[in-house]
Amino acid sequence: MNVIIPPKRRDKRSSFKTLVAYVSTREDRKPGDVVSVSPEAHVEAAGATVSTPGFGQLVDYVGRKAAAPATQIVSISPEGISRVLSGEVLCETSCFSLDTAAAEMNMTAMQNRHCKDPVYHFILTWQSDENPSPDAIFRSVRYSLEQLGMKDHQYVAAIHLDTDNVHCHVSANRVHPETFRAQNMWNDADTLQKCCRVLEREFGFNVDNGSWHMDAYGDLHRTRRDMPAAPGGAAKREIFSDRESLHGYAVRETRQMLTDFAEQDVLSWALLHNVMYTRGLGIREQNGGLAVYSLTTPDGVSVKASDVHPAISLPAMKARCGEYQPAPPVSGRRWRAADGFVLHATAACSRSGAAS
Repeated sequence: MNVIIPPKRRDKRSSFKTLVAYVSTREDRKPGDVVSVSPEAHVEAAGATVSTPGFGQLVDYVGRKAAAPATQIVSISPEGISRVLSGEVLCETSCFSLDTAAAEMNMTAMQNRHCKDPVYHFILTWQSDENPSPDAIFRSVRYSLEQLGMKDHQYVAAIHLDTDNVHCHVSANRVHPETFRAQNMWNDADTLQKCCRVLEREFGFNVDNGSWHMDAYGDLHRTRRDMPAAPGGAAKREIFSDRESLHGYAVRETRQMLTDFAEQDVLSWALLHNVMYTRGLGIREQNGGLAVYSLTTPDGVSVKASDVHPAISLPAMKARCGEYQPAPPVSGRRWRAADGFVLHATAACSRSGAAS
């Protein structure tokens, strides 16, 4: 599993103006995806000052609430935590109800005049071949909030199943509902990465890459950064669209294999083209370097090969294998094994939908 922390607004009024605007105007919205931007949000967008924190739009987005959502209480725990089915989205909240959650958090946040940014939002996400149970997901949410120092704070969490990756949005109030003190979120990314490693072991989730890793003895260590991070544009697209970027797909499908081949010193132009091709990807010379692209949309977006793996930058490949060699042409037949290609073109391309 992994975690995404959406970027904050610089003016610290609300972290989600861009998110709300994107979701409310996206052309490929699904049923229940509409976010009703309140009149206050429109005033804010025009440059006026809004004193009410932006919990309303965030809760609507997290819960995928339409104008009049059909909500059904599923359960209420002895601690007062309720699970509510909002349309097709299963939510959990520590507020009195999902319908009043935004108002409750706003009222609590207003008791702390010094906290200019009370809204906290993060996303827990699982790999595409995982299907964690709601209990495991919500227990992961509560554990994460506890580690962030917000065990008793108000929150709304919602499980989204409308993408290839099961993920859970969490909106929490940094202001405590009784003491009205604001929780300091310093080093939150490291804290949540550590939570992921602990939860992977606790629930048997797939172990994902991150800034921390757990050894065989259960001890956490900072991961040595020897791979490039996702480009800012790709990371933002994944956050705001709930869709995997070409960079994310290429990294997930090829990075570990490329690492193994590079360490074994067997990487060649033919093998590199094979690795990419069998995953619906291509690699070509572009703008003085190498670029990775989707075979289904060769004229669409591409990413720098070195961002996928340092070993396949153009200088690194030239030093290892000589001048660039293009892939053999695809004609709908099986390429010869000697060329390093073993899959039929149409079969490989059919697997590349996630890369577009």
